[in-house]
Amino acid sequence: MKEEALKEFVDNIIQERMQSAFSKMKAGKEPDTEDDVEKKYEEAVASLPEDKQQAVREYCDAIFDSGAESEIFFYRLGLQDGIRLNKIVKKIIRSVS
Repeated sequence: MKEEALKEFVDNIIQERMQSAFSKMKAGKEPDTEDDVEKKYEEAVASLPEDKQQAVREYCDAIFDSGAESEIFFYRLGLQDGIRLNKIVKKIIRSVS
């Protein structure tokens, strides 16, 4: 139970950090390029029959979801590596002092 709570806490920290960084990145970007891509996507999907629209949207959602999973995995991996590296550096500093 304690380990689950810790994992949930770490998940929340990761999500908050990613949202914060993403918001800062979006604030500095020009919205035209993403808006243009979104418009083209919507126009292309709208030109399809209703059943095909749903299939395309589900496919795109699946791609985005799998990408999000891998981003979280690699972010978490990097966070763990950073924590380990920090501990190692602290041990080295203590042993040298």
